[in-house]
Amino acid sequence: MLTLSTTKAAPGMTLALPVMHPDIPGYVLLRPGCVLDAMEIARMAEIGVRRIAIEYPPTRFLLRYASVQLINDQSTVAQRIAAEMDRMSSDLHATFDLQVYADGVRLLVQRLVDDPAAALFMHDIIDARSPLASHAFNVGFLSLLMGLKLDGYLVSHRGAGGRLSRRRAMNIESLGIGALLHDIGLTRVPREEAARLQASHGVTPEGAIDPMWRRHVETGFDMVKGRVPATSSAVVLHHHQRLDGSGFPERVRGFGPPTALRGEEIHTFARIVAVADDFDRLRNPPEAKSVPTVRALHQTLDLVRAGKLDPIVFKALLAVTPAFAPGSVVTLSDGRRCVVTGWDPIHPCSPTVCVLPRSLDEALCHERHAHPARLDEGDVLGEPIDLAERRDLRVAEIDGDNVSGDFFEARRDSEFDLRLQFSTPLGEGWDAIAEATLAAGGKLG
Repeated sequence: MLTLSTTKAAPGMTLALPVMHPDIPGYVLLRPGCVLDAMEIARMAEIGVRRIAIEYPPTRFLLRYASVQLINDQSTVAQRIAAEMDRMSSDLHATFDLQVYADGVRLLVQRLVDDPAAALFMHDIIDARSPLASHAFNVGFLSLLMGLKLDGYLVSHRGAGGRLSRRRAMNIESLGIGALLHDIGLTRVPREEAARLQASHGVTPEGAIDPMWRRHVETGFDMVKGRVPATSSAVVLHHHQRLDGSGFPERVRGFGPPTALRGEEIHTFARIVAVADDFDRLRNPPEAKSVPTVRALHQTLDLVRAGKLDPIVFKALLAVTPAFAPGSVVTLSDGRRCVVTGWDPIHPCSPTVCVLPRSLDEALCHERHAHPARLDEGDVLGEPIDLAERRDLRVAEIDGDNVSGDFFEARRDSEFDLRLQFSTPLGEGWDAIAEATLAAGGKLG
């Protein structure tokens, strides 16, 4: 399996995974095994299909990271959310249909449990027409992926002091519902104004954000409170809070001016959704081309290191969002074109790659549709290169984007290690305590 931008597709390529129709829930536009022709390629480009997965015998083993059923379920849920949000935006007095969100979360959770190897954030296979709905789905799906990885963290924080049983602490359905609904308040803003707010927001210093943008969390909270679990409501209200207290909304605390929540005052679910929200906005900036995943991860890490976002949740983001996804075609700093065959969240920018044979390299270099692609059964990939062990090499380009300046590394051994999920307070010294425990052979969360 190779994953390519649709612009790199060529007649003769065979699909390894289904292509879902962007506008019709659950509708398979092209099935696995379909041999592409020029007309089908043009049709995909016309309706907005951005990426495809094609068969390439030497990389067939990468199909373990994919699930046909999960792709179908993602498409179904994304388009149902799109239809629901379009209905809400068209009628400012309409109430949301909780069943759409709850059913979508249950479907995705069950599929992720059934296909754990495919539980990666492959969001750009889904292309909902509405930016608001697409963002809601991306944040919801990514939050569920991270929640499944953060089982120990959820138990230690939500179950501390016996507040919740282990089973209830690990129940992430309310996390998923809150994540899908996190921007529901924007459906109460006229379409043109909502588009302006989204385009001007990005990820900026919280104090500089438009007051109308700040109000969307309280509007959304008023819409959902009493109709969804309290933890879901907390996500809607608090997903723009920051660990350092610079977020919103603010609340009155006795005497003195209102202040925002900070640190562990922020619900764990809201901290998860905050990371997913910022990452997706960085990955898919409004009215602009999507940026490489590695760049969005680096920018999200900058927010973590600035004290804005939860560092443990960021570890989960790295665990489910490869900087360079398996099957991606990349160019190394020495000019060789390779396919990504493995990845390690502890060294996110240094995947394992294999050099592509000359025949495929030449096919990918041709202008679109100029020549039929020949992907031979007898091709042999080069030996695996673990870039974490090759300090002289790094990924320089992916999908035509130069990413040589997007490389980032952990500052401490524990910074990206998800095995370290501690219940100690957020703040300075957390990872130092974790590292000392690990070195002493202590049990990790």
